[in-house]
Amino acid sequence: MLAVFLVFRNKEVLCPSNIVFGSYFLYFVFPCVLFYVLEWVDWVYVLPWGKTNDWSTLSDEAVLSYAYVFTLFYGFTRLFEVLLVRSSAVSLFEQYRVNPLVLFVFSGMILLGGLYFFQVTGGAEAWFSNYSDTYLENKKGYGLLNFLLIMSSNFLAFVLGFYWKTQRRISYTLLAFVLVALVFCAYIQGVKSRIFYFAIFFSIPWLTTLRLTLFKGAVLFVGFVLAFSFAMYFRSNGFYSTPEMLLEYFLSYFNTIFLHDMILRDMPPNFLLTMGYPLNKWLTFFGVPSEDYMHDISRWLTSIYFPKQWFGGAATQQWPVETELYLNYGNYLFWVVPIFVYSLFICALYSLRYRLGPVFLFIFTCELLFFLSMFRGSMLQWIALFNVIFYLMLWGGSRLLFVKEKVHVQ
Repeated sequence: MLAVFLVFRNKEVLCPSNIVFGSYFLYFVFPCVLFYVLEWVDWVYVLPWGKTNDWSTLSDEAVLSYAYVFTLFYGFTRLFEVLLVRSSAVSLFEQYRVNPLVLFVFSGMILLGGLYFFQVTGGAEAWFSNYSDTYLENKKGYGLLNFLLIMSSNFLAFVLGFYWKTQRRISYTLLAFVLVALVFCAYIQGVKSRIFYFAIFFSIPWLTTLRLTLFKGAVLFVGFVLAFSFAMYFRSNGFYSTPEMLLEYFLSYFNTIFLHDMILRDMPPNFLLTMGYPLNKWLTFFGVPSEDYMHDISRWLTSIYFPKQWFGGAATQQWPVETELYLNYGNYLFWVVPIFVYSLFICALYSLRYRLGPVFLFIFTCELLFFLSMFRGSMLQWIALFNVIFYLMLWGGSRLLFVKEKVHVQ
C-alpha cells in the first residue's frame, strides 16, 4: 500500500485516491506497524484490559481482502482522477465573497440551536458531571436536531475559512462569535471527530491549492494524532490521561480488520444479505416499524457480537466495507462492480468541485469525508438520504451568504 501510494500519488491533498490511502493507512498500516514496534520493545501494557488486538493472529484472508479492496479502490479512483477534466480553484476564490451580516445571523441560529440541544439533553449538570454517558445516551429522540447541528456547523466552519481567505477586511468580533458557536457545537457533538471535521472544512481554501509532499503528509498525520489524543482525553472524562494510555488506545480503536476476521470465521459469503437495511430505516418514517439493529450492518453485527454494548446503549462497533462486500456480493470477483460504481461517482464530484460555486465545493468535501467513513461502514447508508435533502436546502438558501463579485472587462 505504501509503495503504490508513493509511486502513483495525486499531489492534490483533497482527492478520492488520497482518501482511500488515508483510510487504509489509519486502519491497517499505522496500527499494524505500531503493534509490531511495541512487540519489538517488549512493551508493558498499562490499560486495564491489556493487549486487545494481536496482529500476528489475523487470518491470511482478512489481510488479503484488505489489500484487494485497497488495490481496486485506489486503482479506479486514481485512474478517474487522471481521465476526468480538472479545473482551477483560484477563480472560485476570486469570484465570491462572504456576506458578514448573513454569516453573523447564521452563526447565531446555530448557537441557539446548540443551546437548545444542550438543555434538552440534560443541561449543565449532566454534560459537566458525566460527559461520556450524556453524549452517548441522552441524544435519543433528538436525532434530526443533532443531524442539522452537525451539518450546519460543518458548513459554518467552511464559510469561516472562506471568509478568512477571501475577505479584504476581517472583522475579529465576527470571527470570535463564529468560533464560540463552533467550539460549543464541537463540545456537544463529541469533540473527537468534530475537531477533525472542523479543521478540514475550515482549511478547504488552503487545502485546495496545497501540494502534497511526504513532509506535509507527515505533518498532517502528526497533527491528526495530537488532535485525536486531545479529543479522546475529554471524550473519556480524562480516563486516557497519559501518552502511554493514548498510544495503546490507537490499537483498540483502529480495529476494523479484527471485526472483519470474525465474520470470515463465522459466516459464509452471501448475496444481498444487508443491502436492504437502509430501506428499513427509511420506511420507519412512513410508519413501518423495524428493529434498530436492522438499519445498518454495523448495528446488526454489534447486536450479535457485542450484545451488552448494543443493548446497553454504548457506541456501535464499526465493521469495514470489506464485510459488506463479503456479505452482499459473494465471490471476490463481483466486488469489482460496486467499487467501480462508487469510485466513478466520487470522482465525478471531484471533477465538478470548482465549477458550481462554493456550496458545491462544500458538498464535494462532505461526500469525500463520507467516502472516508464508508470504509468503516457501508456504501449505502441510511443517512445519505438526509444528506441529499440538506444539500438541496443549502443550495437554495446560501445565495444570500455568498456574493458573486462583478468582473469588469476593459
